[in-house]
Amino acid sequence: MNPLQTVLAVLIAAGTPAAFLLIIYTLDLYASRTFRLVVLCFGWGAVGAFGLSYLLNTYVGLPLGRALGSNPYLLLTVAIAPVIEETAKSLSLFYVSRRSEFTYFVDGAIYGFAAGIGFSIIENFLYLSQNPGLGIPLALIRSFSTCLMHGTASGLVGAAVGRFRFRRRSGQGLGMAGGWLAAILLHAFFNGISRTPALSESLTTIVAVGIGLAGVGLIGFFINLGLQEERQWLAETLDRRVGVTAAESRMVQSYASLDEFLQPIVKQFPREAEQVEAFLLRQAQLGIKRKVQQRVNDPKLQEQLGQEVAQLQAEMNQIRRDVGVYVMSYVRSVFPDEALPIWSRLEQLAAQGGSADLQRWSKMLTTETSGPPRQSLFASLQER
Repeated sequence: MNPLQTVLAVLIAAGTPAAFLLIIYTLDLYASRTFRLVVLCFGWGAVGAFGLSYLLNTYVGLPLGRALGSNPYLLLTVAIAPVIEETAKSLSLFYVSRRSEFTYFVDGAIYGFAAGIGFSIIENFLYLSQNPGLGIPLALIRSFSTCLMHGTASGLVGAAVGRFRFRRRSGQGLGMAGGWLAAILLHAFFNGISRTPALSESLTTIVAVGIGLAGVGLIGFFINLGLQEERQWLAETLDRRVGVTAAESRMVQSYASLDEFLQPIVKQFPREAEQVEAFLLRQAQLGIKRKVQQRVNDPKLQEQLGQEVAQLQAEMNQIRRDVGVYVMSYVRSVFPDEALPIWSRLEQLAAQGGSADLQRWSKMLTTETSGPPRQSLFASLQER
């Protein structure tokens, strides 16, 4: 392989997984995750998790495989390495899950995916160094299969950590174990499929790539599910007590369609449009942090979140002053009451007013239970 092919193979091996991480990163509509922690998880996966896994696989996993069976390499790749590697990758989540920047399983999925992608890029480099003749084809196949599997597996652990973050310690541990087990099973299944003699090489490649791409879709689905729940949080937490008008609250809840609603602002006040968008983003982050502050049990974390809420309010007030009363009044006036979907408005009205029976029924239909997450009846009707 000539130097140019080597450079191209390295760029593919690093750039393709990084591009998928960027796609997942941008799915977080409310930008509740922080770039610093994403980089930290990525770095841990690339350096800490990979280094630890390499040592344990070499000096513990392989000798154990030799002691347990006649095919030690198969035992290592299918039974031992998945446990070692998924444990090592998930260690960074123990740290970030205790940070105030970690809000819900949207963040967990992104932080976990980042750790897995960091791990996979260094593993790509190792395989390229061991198989220099394969070069670009190897980099392409691994980037769309193994790398995405690594990201998906650790993303599942992160999503589980975020999903059960507000439970008691026993519930948090159970959620973490469930996500970790799912990651190990996915990893073991992928490695088993990749090494089964029953499939041809081309079919194995197709299946491996299919698993990788399906994994990215799964993480995207979890993020979208989390965003829907966070949107409901905004309906519950954004009110005049935190300096948010009803019109602004409706705009924040319709943040996914904000470009459409901001068109009149862009035409009328092109210089202020970016500030208005920044203002609404801070309102969304404020609403999410208020909800997290209400649900976490750690007093220290509650205090940190309270400080961040106060900081967001101060930033909102500053933007209000910079934009001016006239522009803010215009913003509220051009956003139509009907912009919020009808079932979402009925859901809010039922929860906030009306008879006691109506409130009870609304709570029963929309409140999360101890079982699997349910979509509200109103949201289900809206989709039909």
